[in-house]
Amino acid sequence: MRKLFLMALISLSLKSFSQQTVNDVIAKIKSEVTVDWASQTVDNVKAGNPETEVTGIATTFMATMEVLKKAHAKGLNFVITHEPTFYSHTDNLETHAGDPVQEEKLKYIKDNNMVVWRFHDHIHATKPDQIYEGVIGRFGWEKYHNGDRTYTIPEMTLSEIVNDIESRFGAKTMRIVGDPEAKFSKVGMVLGAAGSGAHFRMLGNPDCELLIVGESNEWETVPYVQDAIELGHNKALIVMGHADSEELGMEYCAEWLKGFYPNMKIEFIEAKNPYWRSK
Repeated sequence: MRKLFLMALISLSLKSFSQQTVNDVIAKIKSEVTVDWASQTVDNVKAGNPETEVTGIATTFMATMEVLKKAHAKGLNFVITHEPTFYSHTDNLETHAGDPVQEEKLKYIKDNNMVVWRFHDHIHATKPDQIYEGVIGRFGWEKYHNGDRTYTIPEMTLSEIVNDIESRFGAKTMRIVGDPEAKFSKVGMVLGAAGSGAHFRMLGNPDCELLIVGESNEWETVPYVQDAIELGHNKALIVMGHADSEELGMEYCAEWLKGFYPNMKIEFIEAKNPYWRSK
């Protein structure tokens, strides 16, 4: 009797592991982040049935059609995206209802038994912020961290810093404000599209002379930095682009998930910076 009970228990355990649904994985993520799950959040299922059995997980910066096709080809039917899937912050399907691009994308997800879930608010709120961890790891600046998203790095010219970022990230469409020969060691970082308020708070930090951001409105942060330079302040701005400034955080996320699901197929799929530079 005891042997039969143990065999049944093992069988149940194997079944529960092999039949993880999207909801099961989401519940696991909710239990592992270091913050309470917010009642108002964009971190929810954007398309597909959350009771779908997971065949594999793809993490990505943005669930574009290209990413979805790559995930499907790899047998990864649960796509965890950092940014929106349907062209607005809240992925409101009514905004583009009837639009052929949105409808065809929804159909592709449904026809291929896929599920898209967003992981934005809580991946930033958990400790450590996984997006920053992934990006700072590529910079190689972990040892220079001051604890408040400022970094005291070995002094370099702005041009040298830009060249280093291009080399490490393959970032070819950055926009820079400042003297290429000006030297900096005090760097502040505001990744993604945090807004000018966050930019100004960082620029007011005495440990930030060079500000690195993802996106910036050209009538706010940019002219402020221009005026600061004209008034004799040692300031500069690097606008990396949203994708280049955050994407590696989702590679970090894939490795984090493998810690809970070591036997599940989990891969990071690049969405990549879509822009190109004319010659």
